[in-house]
Amino acid sequence: MADAKVSALIRRINELVEADTGSRSLAVGDQITRRVTRSDQRRLRLLADNLDIPARLAPRPGEPDPRVAVRAALVETVAGCVGVLEPREPTDESLYPYGRARFETAMSRLHALYETPRLLAELRPGGRAEDLGIFPTPKLEGDLLAAHAAVVAISARTGRPAGTIRHEIVAAGHGAHATTAARLLLQSRPGFAVLPAADRNTLTTSIADELESRFENHERQRPGPEIGAVLADRQQVARFGSSAITSASETAREELDHLHRSFDELGWPPAVERPESVYQLCEQIQGAVGELTDTPNSRWNGKLEPDLGQAPDTTLRLTEGQAAALGKLLESSSTYPLSAEDAADAREAVQVVAAAYARWAVPDEYDARHEAAADSVAPRFATIEQAVGTAYAEDHLREIADRALPYELATQVRQAQPPLPDQRLAPAARAFAAVVDDVAGLEEGETLRRMAGEGRVLMTQAAADELVEAVGVPNIERPYAGRMITDEADRRFEALPTELGTERDAARQYGVETGKAAVMMAESYAEEPGLAQRESLMADREVAAPMARFASGHDPALTRPRAQPRDSAPTANRPTSGPDQNRPTLGR
Repeated sequence: MADAKVSALIRRINELVEADTGSRSLAVGDQITRRVTRSDQRRLRLLADNLDIPARLAPRPGEPDPRVAVRAALVETVAGCVGVLEPREPTDESLYPYGRARFETAMSRLHALYETPRLLAELRPGGRAEDLGIFPTPKLEGDLLAAHAAVVAISARTGRPAGTIRHEIVAAGHGAHATTAARLLLQSRPGFAVLPAADRNTLTTSIADELESRFENHERQRPGPEIGAVLADRQQVARFGSSAITSASETAREELDHLHRSFDELGWPPAVERPESVYQLCEQIQGAVGELTDTPNSRWNGKLEPDLGQAPDTTLRLTEGQAAALGKLLESSSTYPLSAEDAADAREAVQVVAAAYARWAVPDEYDARHEAAADSVAPRFATIEQAVGTAYAEDHLREIADRALPYELATQVRQAQPPLPDQRLAPAARAFAAVVDDVAGLEEGETLRRMAGEGRVLMTQAAADELVEAVGVPNIERPYAGRMITDEADRRFEALPTELGTERDAARQYGVETGKAAVMMAESYAEEPGLAQRESLMADREVAAPMARFASGHDPALTRPRAQPRDSAPTANRPTSGPDQNRPTLGR
């Protein structure tokens, strides 16, 4: 275990990497320290002990220079920090995991070799890049040389500096290096931006797969000691890196030509309009949420007003900063993009708007009768409504941006640093829905999607209905079983704000426990026919009126609208994980 001084130094280096890349680290607390080898920790101890005056480490004449080992340890530490940056949007599971690991490890170390001297200068007030002597010119061999050649090849095709290309690739985060390299290649082609979002995403994934497959399958034999053999090996490795980009670029050209011919023959789908006002942008976000949840109706009253701390209603309220961020987004373009800070603000504002519309999404048949019933018991469902809406917006920001914004704006939102995910309510809804997904055999996120499309009162009932069907509750018993499971889940979510402890993972664990309790109830009702009906009748006797979920005269159960199952997603059909989910860490 590292001592406190070395651990503090490593955490400080991690903070500098975060600030430099504009991305957050997956390594929480001392997790980053445990990623540094013990030998490197011992070398860093020299720097930690002399950080106030690094010149003390300079050797006397004739003595070996201890700074050489410290510089090497510092480079490895920076590379380790770069390698665990949080992805800015969900990342697909790789078809070529070894190739992805090779590419990302090489890119992280390449970045560290070039940027560590500059970061060293920021370790202390008045610091300089030469505090540990002169860093030697990076010696690039093997995968490092291949990664460098790939960066140079992308730079040549896009007309952007190699350092900028490398920085964007590593800043994209763990699991997203190849995807970002593919995006940089593709977005320089004029035919790419006009494609529908689903085709852009699929093509980007395909090109990223090709890059990772090349690093997966590339075999390199160690050259002999002869200088000619060494030079020949370096040339071969450099050709491999550049040819990987050349091949990917050629594949991209062929696929773009094919897609354009297909759309020219079959007709192009309507392009996403560029909003002319913040209000129109919000309307388009509402439409995107409706498409994704298959619930075209919304409880939104059509008003957009400043957020002055009013009581919650169905008016969309934005703070002055959020409205300004969306306004700046609409004024930006690919030629004049937002600054990193403004892009992050715009992403957060889009997510706030999307969360509101996810809370308000309801089936098409939802009417005033259902709204009156919900209003009569609204406080009971405030927590589940907030939890589901926030979780859905965090998890689907990419798809929402693609549907609501033209490419030049959507890509700025997608690539911006995401806001810190909600740790208070959203993880509980996400974890609860994940338990139901697992038991019901649904795709990851499907239960949460259905909950988001049911309206506040019926959110948990959407999950309960999936459970009772999945575990085989008899048809005649399902309404009673669903009612009892729903009541229990609603009770638990209503109590969520008062039940959370101080543990970082408390909300997620609470959601898991709620989901497991629902599963146990469903299994009990399946194993003992009649139990659900008896318990439902007993529950009715214990309250003043039947169906106490609603005020008297407001039970809409007989005409309950339901959201429909969604068609297959337009993006690549692979499991995803990422920053828009409950804040990931290395421990998960």
